[in-house]
Amino acid sequence: MANQFTVSYPGDKSQLLNKIRNMVGSKGNLSGDESKGSFEGSTPIGGFEGRYVIEGDSIHVIIDKKPFLVSNSRIQEEFEKALKNF
Repeated sequence: MANQFTVSYPGDKSQLLNKIRNMVGSKGNLSGDESKGSFEGSTPIGGFEGRYVIEGDSIHVIIDKKPFLVSNSRIQEEFEKALKNF
């Protein structure tokens, strides 16, 4: 079952894509543009896959695959933290 969440990002959308790229890191992939796309990557405890859709200042994130030991709330927390840190 996919996990979905929405975060607000009123800033520049090309910068947003760079932040998502940095979040995915060197062990992952990001494909898409400033309206929608997908990402995948790996962590020491397992892989992750997801999609995003950008509508105005809202980013809708759908996590299709994640490590079993990682909670949905933890993923959202890390995503929001990464967007604020860049």
